[in-house]
Amino acid sequence: MTADSSVPTREIVLGRSSTVWQRLSADPSLAARVGAAIGHHDLDTFAFTPADRVWVLSYSREPRENSAMLQRLRAAGIREIVYVTSASTIVAQRTRCYEYPRVKRQAEQDALALPQAKLLTIGLMHDAVDELPSGTNIATRYSELAAFMLQPDWPDVGGRGKQLFHVEQRPFGSAIERAACTTYTSLLMASGSRPCLLRPLDLILRLLGWRWYGYTCLSNRLWTSKTS
Repeated sequence: MTADSSVPTREIVLGRSSTVWQRLSADPSLAARVGAAIGHHDLDTFAFTPADRVWVLSYSREPRENSAMLQRLRAAGIREIVYVTSASTIVAQRTRCYEYPRVKRQAEQDALALPQAKLLTIGLMHDAVDELPSGTNIATRYSELAAFMLQPDWPDVGGRGKQLFHVEQRPFGSAIERAACTTYTSLLMASGSRPCLLRPLDLILRLLGWRWYGYTCLSNRLWTSKTS
């Protein structure tokens, strides 16, 4: 199949059950634009067309499953694949000890190997700032993502990518939390390629309800250092 550029693009979301799509689908303009939202298990039976642009929100912890999903989309002969990835993949350039950034980074590379694929990088998704961890965050609002899906453009990665995120601050709940975050971040950056040594601390921070630990903290720090 070859895509006829005169035929309007049909927007398809792959990842019907994902949290991101569940939140996005509340936007009436976007819900009206999307022709279908499907799940991973629909890939073999869904009737794709050469005019389709598929927004991939689906994710598997198994790299082979992500690769197979992308290859099935390529074989379907669709117009465009948009792989929606995470800003946290920057962590995989420093360490392989965190599973999610490592697997997402591999899927990014698999996607960019396909000629019709684009890469959309998002930060921590939220509507209100109180949904974010305290401190400095690399973040994306649902309204920003919805607006982009209605009118996409690709200024990055040689015309094949978009970094759709910004720095957003959420105040710390207390001076103690701020001091704890500062100390933890120093330890994390000093750990080099072995930040998972701090996982016992991560468990304590999680119990305290502080969500700025682990690869989220490392990603935020690496991006803010890179852009400052």
